[in-house]
Amino acid sequence: MAEKSGKTFQRAASLGTLTDVDEVVKNLALILRKTVHVRWILVYFFDRERRTFSPARGYGLSERYMSIFREAPLMPDQVPLLKTMLSRKQHILITDTATSELIPHRYRQLLSRVNLLALPMVVRNQVTGAVFVARHKRFPTFTADDIATIKDIISHAALSVSHMKLYDESLEMALDLARRIDVILTLDEINKSISSSLSREKILDTAMERIDRIIPCTMVAVLQEKDSKFLVTASRWNGEGMPAVLRPGTGVDIGRTVAGSAFRNGKSCSVEALGQKRKTGEIEKEVAKGGISSLLAVPITAQGKSKGVLLLGDRQAGGFVAEEILIIEKIAVQIAVALENARLYEELHTLFISTVTSLANAIDAKSPWTKGHSERVMHSAANIAREMNQSEEMVERVRLGGLLHDVGKIGIIEALLEKPARLSDEEFPPMRLHPEKGVAILAPIEQLHDVLPGILYHHERFDGSGYPKGLKGEGIPLEARIVAVADAFDAMISERPYKNAYPLNQAIIELRRCSGKQFDPKVVEALIHYLERHHGTNPD
Repeated sequence: MAEKSGKTFQRAASLGTLTDVDEVVKNLALILRKTVHVRWILVYFFDRERRTFSPARGYGLSERYMSIFREAPLMPDQVPLLKTMLSRKQHILITDTATSELIPHRYRQLLSRVNLLALPMVVRNQVTGAVFVARHKRFPTFTADDIATIKDIISHAALSVSHMKLYDESLEMALDLARRIDVILTLDEINKSISSSLSREKILDTAMERIDRIIPCTMVAVLQEKDSKFLVTASRWNGEGMPAVLRPGTGVDIGRTVAGSAFRNGKSCSVEALGQKRKTGEIEKEVAKGGISSLLAVPITAQGKSKGVLLLGDRQAGGFVAEEILIIEKIAVQIAVALENARLYEELHTLFISTVTSLANAIDAKSPWTKGHSERVMHSAANIAREMNQSEEMVERVRLGGLLHDVGKIGIIEALLEKPARLSDEEFPPMRLHPEKGVAILAPIEQLHDVLPGILYHHERFDGSGYPKGLKGEGIPLEARIVAVADAFDAMISERPYKNAYPLNQAIIELRRCSGKQFDPKVVEALIHYLERHHGTNPD
């Protein structure tokens, strides 16, 4: 007897080495058949979230009968046997299975030939499942020793499954936590990236690039309201065949669309099975042709007013889940704040440019011969910088340097500016001081500190014979070398009291003659290439 108990204990203990729930059930059934001669078993595991039992796992029943128990719901309140067993947390033995009130009527005939033992699976005083053990009535019913053995074996199985579920839950929690951390870090990254930029294009491109990292989707687009329509200001499409309706710059009717609904109501809207919808707007029709099945539209709201919509689409059916919608809503808020900051900056920048333009025009207006000169130099200098593939920051410095390069002439006597002949040696020194005077005037303006080198050194010469410092070659700041060429070119093609305007071809010849002496050869060639493309010049 002791030897038999030892073997039973070893078999029960072996359940703890298994790593699959179905294997535990199978081995549990085999051990019970060998030790207490059961015919079949059914095991139901308790789902704590749903407060019900999962579909049955079983062993020893034919598939015909197994399917009956697998498909039948097992609700504690609807099965008297289960309700009684769970409330008592004790086993129940039923020998009158054909008539017992504890068994639902529809199962009585099916169970009439067996004695049924129902046992709760209990771990740490919590019910984790229910086990039903059957023995054919040809054999004696379960004895007290049989029931004790079965309880012991089932407790091992319950503990083994509990450990598995705990491990799986811990793993799922760890993965979910890792994903949430990644989402938080990505949201922070998006916030820092778009908050550090005052460029609308960079804000939108950065946001859309990061969205795909945390919400896998086929398309992302930003639609902004303009003149009672949507204007596609940015878009991203994973794969080939982006619909024309999503191309930046495209105007789309707001109409009865999911994007229009989100825009008007200020609330997120989604649509699933897009291809099956009959009444859809222009956007929905076109993206559905591209295979989009689910759409999510999230309003971009600033100061309580919808400014546009962040639109996501995916080819996968089933739509976007609540957690994904919440994440996109947070990103939409970040975009809204960044775009509003960019708009305010653009307004301030426009006001600033208008102010300094008025200052430059006031200086140019001191002489009818120089009217509009500073603005023309500004445009030429910016075109040269772009031709040289300079950064937008450099282009902006060159633009402002070109616009303000002559601001120091505000203190120059008008008679010198309008003299119908070249200045004498005595008259020239006051004129030579205008770069330094310009810097002295503009130095208090913090926004112009990066622009000052282009103003101070725009009369330096490439061979070192210029002023005010006699700088040479690439020792002269690039923006100053660019402004110098733009300034001289405009002077060449403009009428002056002491000379006639040069024809364009002659001005180009003169620039090349002075290249390497007065001017940086690379800057000269950049201007000439620009003129050849845009004005059709051919100086050769």
